[in-house]
Amino acid sequence: MQVLEKIICNKKELRKSALVKREFFSNSGLLDKCSKRVVSKILNSTYFKTANNIALYFPIKNEIDITPILCNADKNFYFPCCNNNELIFRLFEGFHNLKKGKYDILEPVGKILNPADLDLIFVPALLANNAGYRLGYGKGYYDRFFSKHPFNYKKVIVISSLFISDKFVQDDNDVKCDFILSEL
Repeated sequence: MQVLEKIICNKKELRKSALVKREFFSNSGLLDKCSKRVVSKILNSTYFKTANNIALYFPIKNEIDITPILCNADKNFYFPCCNNNELIFRLFEGFHNLKKGKYDILEPVGKILNPADLDLIFVPALLANNAGYRLGYGKGYYDRFFSKHPFNYKKVIVISSLFISDKFVQDDNDVKCDFILSEL
């Protein structure tokens, strides 16, 4: 088996394992505690305070919930939308202006953001390694976006410290993020 095939097989197994582990994480109450701690760290961070156009995500499959940061009226918030196998970010204009998109994930219907105007992107992950790479669900949306739009925004992986692991090796399609944000 070639190296790339081994990496792909390893990632598939790690995804399955991470989803099971996250279910336990959520059911034990740790997810709520972790989410509150991460939100507090975001709100007190320099990178958040200095950013104007911020991309975040609606949590699915027991991801850390950072949506409480939406209470900051002086920021522009954008959420990802799947558009023809590409990721775009649309302005969040309230919970009443959402629709279910691809994969049944809520998406805003607001204007599309020019990627060059982004200051900060919070990125969900199943796992992250200490080198700053993430393991997502395997569709490559974020990595394609980052490769296609390599602007000066900060890329922040949001994940519990329990899901930081060097058990996976990034491949040539994976894009390194600027840092990892956890509850620690």
